[in-house]
Amino acid sequence: MLKSILQYIIVFTLLFLVGTYTHLAILDNSIPFPLGKMYLFHYLFSLGICILFAYLAFSDILKEQLGLIYLAALFLKLIFFAIVFKSAVFSETVIPRIDRFSMLIPLILFLFVEVLYISKILKKI
Repeated sequence: MLKSILQYIIVFTLLFLVGTYTHLAILDNSIPFPLGKMYLFHYLFSLGICILFAYLAFSDILKEQLGLIYLAALFLKLIFFAIVFKSAVFSETVIPRIDRFSMLIPLILFLFVEVLYISKILKKI
């Protein structure tokens, strides 16, 4: 379990660093919302979910419910994102489509890696 948790930390940290700085370099910091903080939010939340599931996979209490727990965690992630970044998500100013897409890129990146690790955990059960 410790080996897999260390692997999660390394992969998500690399994804955070490379994704954030590459994305900001491409956009030249010309976006009206805190993209770095959005990357940090997805980094911490996805890492937390994977570590939690690595721990729960070894306990016999919730083994059959892990799929439903993941769906609930994903739903909570989206709700917390909307709450934390409500000024950017529900802004009255018109945000161009490319900037809206820039909000989705961190979600897509971290969700892809998160789903890969969660599916590996669920296959082991």
